[in-house]
Amino acid sequence: MLTVNDFLQLAPFKEFEVVSGFKGLDNNITSVNIMDNPDALDWFSPGEMLVTSGYFFKNDKAMQDTVVNQLKAINCPALIIKPRRYLGDIPENMKLLSNELNIPIIEMPYGIAFSKVMMRVMEELSGEHDGINKQSLDIHNEFFQLSLHGGGIKKISTALSNMMGASVFLCDQNWRLLSPSSPEELANEEGFLSQQFFDSLPPEFENVQKPLVRNFSFCEESVCCIVTPVFFNNTHFGFIVVWKIRQTLTDRHFTALENGSMAFALERIQIRELERTRNRIRQDFFDELLAGKITSTTSLTNLADLHGINLSLWYTAYVLKVDFQNSFSLDLLEAAHQEEEKMKTILQAIVKKTKKNQKIFLVFNRKKQIILLVGTSPKSAIEDKSILKTEIEELIDSIEMSFPDCSLYCGIGRLTKQLMDINLSFYEAQEALRLTQTKAIKRKVYHFDDFTVHHFLKDNVSKKEMQKLFSYTLGDLYEHDQKFQSDLIETLECWIFNQLNIAETARQLYIHRNSLLYRIEKIQRILLLDLKDSDELLKIQLALKIYHMLYQKDYEQ
Repeated sequence: MLTVNDFLQLAPFKEFEVVSGFKGLDNNITSVNIMDNPDALDWFSPGEMLVTSGYFFKNDKAMQDTVVNQLKAINCPALIIKPRRYLGDIPENMKLLSNELNIPIIEMPYGIAFSKVMMRVMEELSGEHDGINKQSLDIHNEFFQLSLHGGGIKKISTALSNMMGASVFLCDQNWRLLSPSSPEELANEEGFLSQQFFDSLPPEFENVQKPLVRNFSFCEESVCCIVTPVFFNNTHFGFIVVWKIRQTLTDRHFTALENGSMAFALERIQIRELERTRNRIRQDFFDELLAGKITSTTSLTNLADLHGINLSLWYTAYVLKVDFQNSFSLDLLEAAHQEEEKMKTILQAIVKKTKKNQKIFLVFNRKKQIILLVGTSPKSAIEDKSILKTEIEELIDSIEMSFPDCSLYCGIGRLTKQLMDINLSFYEAQEALRLTQTKAIKRKVYHFDDFTVHHFLKDNVSKKEMQKLFSYTLGDLYEHDQKFQSDLIETLECWIFNQLNIAETARQLYIHRNSLLYRIEKIQRILLLDLKDSDELLKIQLALKIYHMLYQKDYEQ
């Protein structure tokens, strides 16, 4: 190995003068680099000797100390400075710190070019690369064997930790911890991803395909760590954090990191592909189930066992529709991608919230809808109907609070006593959801049974008879709305929906109480009906159902 002292004995460099850090003359040199930009320190490798004019830290004492500390962290063997032109005399604070950290500071004579130092050092080192290449091959082989035998995230973390001689944390793209070196280390380092940690990283750090060394204070202790973004085939898979490094960094450590990153990326690819395959199989099963294509009890039993579904429960289908209030990118492909990612995030939030419920929730997305199959025991199925409706309303409120740019609506089908009939409940849930879009009163959740009258009229009363009843009951009010562009039918429906409660109706319509009273008085004058008479009220409610079926394009022949 070429040491700093060996370098100084070379003929071209005998006039170089060591001004401080004499205890570090036995430091090993693996390469040489030239720098006059502080950000370039992040691109150094361990063992590289630094040559600089000192221009970027000439009048900044804090920067001078930062540079020396950073050089120590990346195991720089020596700092060569060409003074006089920019820096003047080498600052005393740098000399003191180099003595403390055993990093020699060497003054370079003015007449020698930087390139000469680099070329001569590389000539001396050219014969040492065989040993380095053998080390690299051994490390590569170890990680290759791990990947070949399906080592998993935990084994990759442990192997890399042993090579680095420090704790290793593997994180996904969002810095969520995937695996520490051991549970004990995780407990000891709880909260290690502090704001100070993130502030120390450069902007868009995930795009920097190189390990960075950082020193900062943690729990009143100076901590040295290496942070590496993991890339493969232009895809970002996560981060590797080597925590509390207590030994001198060498090329071997960075070779281990490079191969560990590759093993980590391959493991993440494998996990993604397995998950994608499982999801595809699961999605195909639910598609066939909701389409009513599974007709064999034996097939259903086998598939239910495969996907961990309890066939002894009674199931109800819930269909959630998500409306995005804010528009996405103008680019259609980008907008579709953004919507898909947002749907995934909402789906994950729903899965997380439903896991806290004691009932069985099967949650998945299908054709831009979120489907919930809710299983309840036969004993509690009847009383659970109203409870589940309330719970889904609370779930929607919670999701909308977390995602204020989204609105959710839900249709609920009827309870099925066997999973094979869930396709009927699913159709009913979709029908309930479709009919909610024509309602003047926008509730978030509708059950198929809420439209019993609608289906009765549609299946048993002709369109002509329905038109006659509507014209006789609400025809004058409809003509008034059309002529004066008013909303009296909507006001009437909202008032009836709220059981003739003036305060609640005014709140839902966003109007003053007196304005509502004025509208009601006008409605009564036009209709010449007593709206508090139960028979008259029934006729009005039937007419309102017909109004939505015939005059809001919801009627089907």
